[in-house]
Amino acid sequence: MRRTRLLHGAGGWMLGLALALTLSGCGGGGGSPSAEATQRATAAAVASVFNPTATPVPTPTVAPTATPQPTATPVPIVIPQPPAAIARLQIPALNLDVAPLPVGLDAQGVPVVPRHDVGWYAASALPGQGSNIVFWGHVLRWRDTPQIAAPFERIHELPRGADVLITTADGRRHRYRVTQQIEVQPVTTSYLLPTPFERVTLVSCIGDNVIVDGTLTKALRLVTLAEPAR
Repeated sequence: MRRTRLLHGAGGWMLGLALALTLSGCGGGGGSPSAEATQRATAAAVASVFNPTATPVPTPTVAPTATPQPTATPVPIVIPQPPAAIARLQIPALNLDVAPLPVGLDAQGVPVVPRHDVGWYAASALPGQGSNIVFWGHVLRWRDTPQIAAPFERIHELPRGADVLITTADGRRHRYRVTQQIEVQPVTTSYLLPTPFERVTLVSCIGDNVIVDGTLTKALRLVTLAEPAR
């Protein structure tokens, strides 16, 4: 019985039973199993303890590999380049040939007019864009620089049909012809707005009527319009 006490673990009682059967067979006596049968039973019991049937481990299910979708070919993004700036404004009838300065409006919405140069309203169109191309300039000389002529001081002399030439920075020349001159109030700004057709707008004070009773007046503006030459 000493061997039985040495057994341990979950299969100890089975091994003890097998050994008891073996020991009981050694005593002899009628009806007892033979030694060979007892040994076979013992071997089977021991084998069941030390070689238990392994519990089957489920095979992990492998998820099917997704079929890769074709990668779309990226379409290049074309960023439009800014149009060419205006390089020259020429009015042959006035012997005018200048490089306009791009200008805008001040904080009060008043056009910024260069002292001695023609301003191109940078928010207006460029030649070839099919809209309003706006320039403005002074008609009077400045008191501190009387020797420098105002760029538009003779613009009131322009006859209908006179050429207005605009050259862009890419070297292309665009020809326009004067169609009319109109007098407007300074608060009239509709002539600065975009148009659904191409034209040139030249804005100035009216040269002949700037001085009234010895004082400067800004009561009127002279707007000269020109359209593409056909």
